[in-house]
Amino acid sequence: MTTVELGNIKLEIDRNATEKFYKSQNGFICDCPDCLNYVSKISGVLSELNGLEKQLGIDLTKAVGQGMDELMPHDYDDYHLYVIPYYLIGKCFINENELQKQSIEPIWEKTKKAEYKLTENLSLRIIETNKYVEIENAENILTIWLEYKTELIEK
Repeated sequence: MTTVELGNIKLEIDRNATEKFYKSQNGFICDCPDCLNYVSKISGVLSELNGLEKQLGIDLTKAVGQGMDELMPHDYDDYHLYVIPYYLIGKCFINENELQKQSIEPIWEKTKKAEYKLTENLSLRIIETNKYVEIENAENILTIWLEYKTELIEK
C-alpha cells in the first residue's frame, strides 16, 4: 500500500493494482471538441499535479469512465471547467475516519466526499464507488473527480 496525504485526507492506495488497471485501459478515443481540447491540456494538468498522479498510479491519458462517469465540460462566465473521473484502488480517510460508503442511489449533493484544492486551477473530489465501478479483483474503489479550470473555449 502507498499512503498519500493531502491535508486532512489520507489515501491508502494499492498503486500496483491501480497501475495494472490503467495499463489495460484505452486512451481517449472520442473526437468531440471537449475531449480533444482536454487531451491537448493534459501536459498542463500534469504540471499542476506535480507528480501526484505517479504517487497515485493513475494515467491521465486513459479514459476510464464507466456508466455515467465521463468527461464533463462546463462553461462559466469567465472560465471553462473540465470534470474528469479517474479511479483508484484503495481507501480514503478524512480526519482519520474512513470515507463513508455510498448508498444505492447516488445523489451528488448527499454524497460524502473528500475535497482538496491543489492549485488555483486544479481540485480533487474523492468518493467511494465500490457499488458503481467495476475493476477486476478490486475490493475498494475510489473515484477521483479531477476538476481542471482553464480559459474559455472559442466556439
